[in-house]
Amino acid sequence: MELSPNQVITLHDFPLHSEQVLKLYFRMYQQNCGNIVPTCPVLKKDLVQVAFTGKTKDSYDEYIANNPQVDFFLLDGSHKTTAATLARTPLSVIVFEKDEDIQEAKELVIKGELLSLTVGDSIQENVEILKGYFDKKPIFQTVEEKTLLLIEEIKIPNYMIEFYHQ
Repeated sequence: MELSPNQVITLHDFPLHSEQVLKLYFRMYQQNCGNIVPTCPVLKKDLVQVAFTGKTKDSYDEYIANNPQVDFFLLDGSHKTTAATLARTPLSVIVFEKDEDIQEAKELVIKGELLSLTVGDSIQENVEILKGYFDKKPIFQTVEEKTLLLIEEIKIPNYMIEFYHQ
């Protein structure tokens, strides 16, 4: 499935952990080879939002009220989704709707069709991971917003910024 970067809430690891990994994925997308980049796992927001309470719920509700286009949470793939956005390419995602979807994806890792998958073994486990993550820092942003912040603060190489602005 392909999504727009403004439909997916991303994790707030800022700046990204590895500029080298970002460069690799960006080059793939820039050279129109994005079809070989493994998909990124997402959860529908409806599965996640019910777990939020207190400040996290308040922050999330306010964010969603101003961003009704958001439908998903990213579980893994910040570098891939940022690179795709910088190259103005849709995000390639796999939607986990049930536990079996996760197990199938983990089998794809074993077969070498996915490089890695750092997610929990069940939908509920992943919801709890996201809840804990956002409870620590209840700041919500889409892949697009995070990418624009990386550009604004010049936390990525200039050639990527220039390509994005073309």
